[in-house]
Amino acid sequence: MRPEDLAAGRPANADAMARGVTIKSLYQDATRNDPHTTAYAHWLLSLGSEVRTAPVLPQRLIIVDRTQALVPVDPADTRKGALHVTEPGILTALLDLFDQAWHTTVPLGATRPTDPTSGLTGTERELLRLPAAGLTDDGASQRLDISSRSVSRHMSSLMERLNATSRFEAGIKAAQQGWL
Repeated sequence: MRPEDLAAGRPANADAMARGVTIKSLYQDATRNDPHTTAYAHWLLSLGSEVRTAPVLPQRLIIVDRTQALVPVDPADTRKGALHVTEPGILTALLDLFDQAWHTTVPLGATRPTDPTSGLTGTERELLRLPAAGLTDDGASQRLDISSRSVSRHMSSLMERLNATSRFEAGIKAAQQGWL
């Protein structure tokens, strides 16, 4: 997020939390490396909110009192506005999506444990899955919100650990070893 967007949200969020509203925020793991977002997240935590991260999240959305939701009109540019949703069917689907995402996340401040069987981090596991979904390095980079260089570095490490000569072979070997 842009620092000015985070700053713009502070007054409204502070007012809401002063009235007893609980804010639950989900961010991608990559935001742990962004000083502006991390500072904002710690500010939210200091006021009693809950902040969690995950390697991959669904599109951005805001849910209010489980009765209303705001969904970006254009997920690539949230400044273009949002759709206000109150219809029960759509709202239920968005609530289910948020709840599923919430249960796959780790509280900010906690480290994401590696899988004891494979030794994979959540980001590495997602990175092995994304090529099977047809994503290129650039697509994986955007989805995981990390640089293309980081994608390449992670994939090289995974290929070495799997003794694979291609990403395709790495995916097959990861599946054979039960990593996926």
